[in-house]
Amino acid sequence: MGGALNLGTFAGIPVKVHWTFGLLLLFVVYTAFSNGLKTSQSIGFILYILILFLCVVLHEFGHALTARKYGVTTRDIVLSPIGGLARLESMPEKPFHEFHISIAGPLVNLAIGAVLGIGLLLFTGNLWPDWDDFMFDQPVEFMRYIWFMNMALFVFNLIPAFPMDGGRILRSLLSVRLGRVRATRIASTIGRAFAIGFVIFGVFNQQLVLSLIGLFIFMMAGAENNQTRVAALLGNVTAADIMRTEFTRLHLSDTYSTIIEKYYREGEHNFLVFDSMGNLSGSIPELFIKDVLKENKVDLTAQQLMSPVMTLTDPGEPLKDVIEKMRNDGAGIVGVTSGGRIIGVLDRHNIEDYIRLRS
Repeated sequence: MGGALNLGTFAGIPVKVHWTFGLLLLFVVYTAFSNGLKTSQSIGFILYILILFLCVVLHEFGHALTARKYGVTTRDIVLSPIGGLARLESMPEKPFHEFHISIAGPLVNLAIGAVLGIGLLLFTGNLWPDWDDFMFDQPVEFMRYIWFMNMALFVFNLIPAFPMDGGRILRSLLSVRLGRVRATRIASTIGRAFAIGFVIFGVFNQQLVLSLIGLFIFMMAGAENNQTRVAALLGNVTAADIMRTEFTRLHLSDTYSTIIEKYYREGEHNFLVFDSMGNLSGSIPELFIKDVLKENKVDLTAQQLMSPVMTLTDPGEPLKDVIEKMRNDGAGIVGVTSGGRIIGVLDRHNIEDYIRLRS
């Protein structure tokens, strides 16, 4: 989600728009003014697209605010050309909590559609918009387009294509009887089948956005299935269960040749750096070592090479929380502390080795 512009924070949740969304707007403006519509119709069409994405944002707030009710924080809401995404810090383990969070978004669109539909029926007696004349400049017809759009969003998001809302709803219901791992595997398989269908239909009907959505669903379904499986493998494992108690304590003055020797001969990939008093000063992730090798800057010391990132954890902290902490901090290595001193370390390699062995 790099390259996202912050539009502001609402209800404590940042709303961002990805830079590719600007390309979509340019395409919409080009389409509006190059297809022979009147100026008022073109402006109405552009406004319609903007309101479409406003409804998408409201949809995502439905997820985010419901998640907050269950103690789940939303990192942000990001708009892109293929829709919106409320990036939750985690998904609750309880199936009905996930069910409520997942269905809240579509229900927002249903509520908007219901209000507009009741008003249109009361005052015009007709719900269905005229798609032949593109009357985006007619207020009543414009409201019909908005009604139809919200009902379409409601129905489309209920398609059981995991990890779309409908897929998550399916996963939550299956989890009640089958457990989360098996339910995720089934929902992921169904989601990938729908994704392939979206891509094929989009290609043969020149629906590029639908094809992109299909590709996104296919990749995300597999990723979430793997993530759920790994989380189950970790179970009740703590940092103390897999930490390395024998590890190199680099000093600020250690040369790069010393680091390379430890890296190649002793198989350590990430290091903690200490000062002369034994206090933790920073860390050297494997990526830094590889970058120095590429740039041939072998005259650096540990102090010049190290990162200021110093991530620490307790022996009893669940391993899945340690992994999340490493992800958030961008850390390659974590020090395990007890009684004010570091008694062990965890890095990406021994975590991956553990997961591989358990798999």
